[in-house]
Amino acid sequence: MKTCIAVMCALLIALFGLSACGGGNDANSSNSSGTTKEDDKPKTPAEERQAVANKMAAAAEAMDDAALKDLFLPEEHENAEKRIGKEWREMKAEGFTVKAKTPTIEEKDGKFFASFPMTITSKDGKAEEDTPTLSIIEKDGKYYLSFKR
Repeated sequence: MKTCIAVMCALLIALFGLSACGGGNDANSSNSSGTTKEDDKPKTPAEERQAVANKMAAAAEAMDDAALKDLFLPEEHENAEKRIGKEWREMKAEGFTVKAKTPTIEEKDGKFFASFPMTITSKDGKAEEDTPTLSIIEKDGKYYLSFKR
């Protein structure tokens, strides 16, 4: 079991990104605060990077491997599936839970890196802390997570 936690931590570090997007509301529907979905969209590059990181954190907490596809460029989908998706499915089946904190983003030499602090707990209650890190890249005006440094 400790091996499974270690493998999960390594996978999360390698692949961490964001979580699934919300439901099927259209862009002009109102949310509970009365603002439209358009108002909720990030406006600045920093807000957009944070939004991607937040989605990955939510995906990790839900162990939602389907969410990975939207968080990585198509050329990294296979790698994300192998490094994260498979592990999340196994952990979910074994009764693990993940509690993710708000991700942080740092800039180093013009590149952005998201860190994802989390607690991974086995079904018998043993918890481990981990903080995997992934790159955040921009392509065609959209931000993605990446394994590339």
